[in-house]
Amino acid sequence: MAVTIGDVASHANVSRSTVSYVLSGKRSISPETVERVQRSIEELGFRPHAGARSVRARRSGVIGLSLPMVHGRRNSVQMPHVWAVLAAAQEMNLKVLALVDDDGETAVRDAVGSAMVDGVILMEVQRHDPRIALLKELRCPAVIAGSPDDPTGLSQVDYDFDAAAQMAVEHLQSLGHRNIGYLGHPSAVFERSLAYVAHARDAVLRHVRDRCGRPAAWSACESTPDGALESVKGLLSQDPDLTALIVYNERALPLVVHHLGTLGHRIPQDISVVGMGYDDEAEHCVPPCTSVTLSADSIARAAVNGLAQLIRGEQLPARVDLPPTLTVRASTDS
Repeated sequence: MAVTIGDVASHANVSRSTVSYVLSGKRSISPETVERVQRSIEELGFRPHAGARSVRARRSGVIGLSLPMVHGRRNSVQMPHVWAVLAAAQEMNLKVLALVDDDGETAVRDAVGSAMVDGVILMEVQRHDPRIALLKELRCPAVIAGSPDDPTGLSQVDYDFDAAAQMAVEHLQSLGHRNIGYLGHPSAVFERSLAYVAHARDAVLRHVRDRCGRPAAWSACESTPDGALESVKGLLSQDPDLTALIVYNERALPLVVHHLGTLGHRIPQDISVVGMGYDDEAEHCVPPCTSVTLSADSIARAAVNGLAQLIRGEQLPARVDLPPTLTVRASTDS
């Protein structure tokens, strides 16, 4: 049997009209009573009709996920983050509205301006992202899943790319490698000025230089078989003495490992490979690769939980860095 307003009223020891006022916001109710009613609603699993709002925040129970739609092979990299946001939101009884217009701003302005969403998560963040100033202007609770050059005071959650790069480089250095190369995302992704691809690349190059005393050869890496082959050949031309490789491009990693083999470079005897990103891509390479895992689930959960806190009026740290994990497999044991 469905839980009714009367059930909530009895559980919270208030009148039915008080529960209605808490839901509608039509009268001022003491914070203590509001909290008691909301606690009863949660414990009983009461689901008010779609038009109901909480008195303090007039919430819709919907959060916006702002990200440009990516088609083709890049979609398989984006979608794990989308699904992770949906799963985390479902656990908190929140619905997700996808804000996917081409310019990145129109859908955000429309959704926030019409009170369709209580807050917004930004993904696929550019280094200079126009959505950030817009959300600040709209005074909308927002969490940036990424690291733009200027977050304008909005809360951020992101992978700790510096720790990930250090972990990968130190592991390779411990095996005796000094000539370490880096293959990143496709050139089109760098051209879009996405923050995470630049931060990951810069962190790896910095740690190789500081720890190995030499610059690292690096290249963007295309995610098609032919494109990945050309990227691998180009990197080997930059540094013919390359003995180790860090790859942050989940779609290309299996192709890179395959092409190294076809070009006569045995893994790990000739070149050790560490993949950054999703662990399952590294595990299913032939041979499997050591991985520095950046979990889509962890960043999605941190973003959704943080946004829910902001919507409730709670304070968040200015920035949360999510630690990577290292899984050592045979492909670096040279």
